[in-house]
Amino acid sequence: MAARLVCQEETFRLADGRDALLQVWVEDGNLDKTDHAMQSLKNSIRWDEERFGLELDLDRFMIVAVGDFNMGAMENKGLNIFNTKYVLANPRVATDVDFAGIEAVVGHEYFHNWTGNRVTCRDWFQLSLKEGLTVFRDQEFSADMIGTASGRAVTRIDQVRTLRQAQFPEDAGPMAHPVRPDSFVEINNFYTVTIYEKGAEVVRMYQTLIGRDGFRKGMDLYFERHDGQAVTCDDFRAAMADASGRDLSQFERWYSQAGTPVVKATTYYDAASRTYSITLSQSCPPTPGQVTKLPFHIPVAVGLLGADGRDMQLGHGGHHATTAVLELTNAIQTFTFNGVLEKPIPSILRDFSAPVLLEYDYTDEELLHLFSHDSDAVNRWEAGQRLAMARLLALTDAIEEGIAPTLDATFIDALRKLLVDDSLDAAFREQAMLLPSETIVAERLKVVNPHAIHTARQFMRAAIGDALRAELTAQYHANATPGEYSPDAVSAGKRGLKNLCLSYLAAAPDADSQQLAQAQFNEAGNMTDRVAALQALVHAQAAGFHAALHAFYTDFAGEALVVDKWFAMQAASPDNDVDDIRALMGHPAFNIKNPNRARSLIFNFCGNNPSQFHAIDGSGYDFWAEQVIALDILNPQVASRLARVLDRWRRYTPQLQAHMQQALLRVAGVEKLSSDVREVISKALAE
Repeated sequence: MAARLVCQEETFRLADGRDALLQVWVEDGNLDKTDHAMQSLKNSIRWDEERFGLELDLDRFMIVAVGDFNMGAMENKGLNIFNTKYVLANPRVATDVDFAGIEAVVGHEYFHNWTGNRVTCRDWFQLSLKEGLTVFRDQEFSADMIGTASGRAVTRIDQVRTLRQAQFPEDAGPMAHPVRPDSFVEINNFYTVTIYEKGAEVVRMYQTLIGRDGFRKGMDLYFERHDGQAVTCDDFRAAMADASGRDLSQFERWYSQAGTPVVKATTYYDAASRTYSITLSQSCPPTPGQVTKLPFHIPVAVGLLGADGRDMQLGHGGHHATTAVLELTNAIQTFTFNGVLEKPIPSILRDFSAPVLLEYDYTDEELLHLFSHDSDAVNRWEAGQRLAMARLLALTDAIEEGIAPTLDATFIDALRKLLVDDSLDAAFREQAMLLPSETIVAERLKVVNPHAIHTARQFMRAAIGDALRAELTAQYHANATPGEYSPDAVSAGKRGLKNLCLSYLAAAPDADSQQLAQAQFNEAGNMTDRVAALQALVHAQAAGFHAALHAFYTDFAGEALVVDKWFAMQAASPDNDVDDIRALMGHPAFNIKNPNRARSLIFNFCGNNPSQFHAIDGSGYDFWAEQVIALDILNPQVASRLARVLDRWRRYTPQLQAHMQQALLRVAGVEKLSSDVREVISKALAE
């Protein structure tokens, strides 16, 4: 790596007593933004020593930050190359999300030193052997850095949301592939959420099945057997099986079969015998090249709640256990709990114990009970998501049918109760108050009308903002974080809840809420609060939001990563159509050759502004085709990522389908198209 760079360096004492030189190399002028990356590296080294007994095997370890880089980072041994997005941070220019992202990615690339470098992949088909395993390791690292049960739950909820937002749709689309693919056209197209995030879920299931101690023994055996070798996913599975004494042969199907399994649950309570039965069945829809699927080995973590909201003792997994891991290995199985004194409410798939779609016919009353009492924070959040989803789907139907939308008081009251419950961490309350995204709602529909979904979700946000105005305002003030900025989990959680309250108030704007947002923008002492305030002003189209946008750009014109944020929030604004985006492409700061800048504007419009991208006249798709073609000449890897926006075009309304097909055919008709893009387009058209 050659450039005009300067570095921050520290000597770090390793567990075996050796000293290692750690360096973070950046362009001159950015040294004041390297402290967090350096601390994250030190935390990563220490964590890997303590959690897995793995030590740094080098005398010097370097990170270098590059402003023009397609990836987030790359794990070259001893010299990790990073996109500046995942290195540069200080309170003036980086948000809480940025700080957390840097910690995770620095950890991820460092952990590759063992899971990827010391033990590497025999061939490209084993890519998830290093990526899925290392994502799991960085997820565990991030959770342990928070250090609380609630903090771990919040990170887990983020992971579940990513699966539903990105991986489940990939599993259901033309680019669906197993965690261990058996063929590929262009390997660059296999750096996917299936390889990374679903791969991490597969690794997590080992830990769920054999326990944390058993997983550590499996890791120890894996390194004992394979240090210095190039191996396969089967070698990793064999180490886990041999270390635990478990037969994990059926578990191999998680590697070889694509698609998201569907688990259906039914229950029966026999009051006379005091038994409670849960019947689980599994299926998996066809995917390209795989019509028929064999049963998976699925760990389904279950708890039972009584009428008092407390967990029942299950007698599984040891004395006084309140969660049992049911192992579903057949197409259908029944599991029976004895000594159940009253009919319980089941909490199924606790901690999201497997990457599946769960179907269970909960009543509203049962979901409200779980939303108020479930001791498993992930399933407590999930109950709220199910309540919200039912209403979003009903609102979408009503809007399509021309019926005036309404939101029931029961749901509003449940949110009110949770919002003001100070016994819950602010970070959890923020997660629980977030509605399912428009993309996740679309996944529940056979025919997608993005305009109806957008209108329904905006209506629901406005209804919540209006009905809970007093509580939202009170919580906004109660979660202020005065004093010097710190990205620690508690402070970040408070800012997250405070700024979510502001966004709900801005969804139903009045003079007070607009003044609140403007004051926060003017007075913010950190980037998290300033961005949140500006987004509230932009999305509310508040008086003076143009002036705020101008002031923000003027203040940060010299900070490339902040200018990316400025482009991104405008690209995602539902009030900005394709003409507005074209105008922004003409801004002096826009450069399509820079991957970060292209992603900030073009990708955010096409992927995060569904109501405008899916314009009825097809103008959004015309724009997409132009940009895919233009980017393909400059950077095929980036172009192929953009091309995937129309993966699932056949699911939309006929009018939108016709425009999408025309845009796809336009790209397909380009004579000199890269293999990266041609694979994506041809699979989309052939689906």
